[in-house]
Amino acid sequence: MRAALCVDAYTADGARKWNDANVLALSLRLTSDVVLEEILDAWLAGRPSTDGADVANVAHLDDI
Repeated sequence: MRAALCVDAYTADGARKWNDANVLALSLRLTSDVVLEEILDAWLAGRPSTDGADVANVAHLDDI
């Protein structure tokens, strides 16, 4: 399991892309309805990167 605390759409997209995160954590206090929609859109559309360095980073996390 790889979780990511996301406060904006860029972070949500990056968490899926670079870390292949599969759990989304949100701050109820910091997240407006508009930002929440942007985060969810980015999270659901995001896909893991196929770049070798990113794949190696995720594999390293699995090894840990």
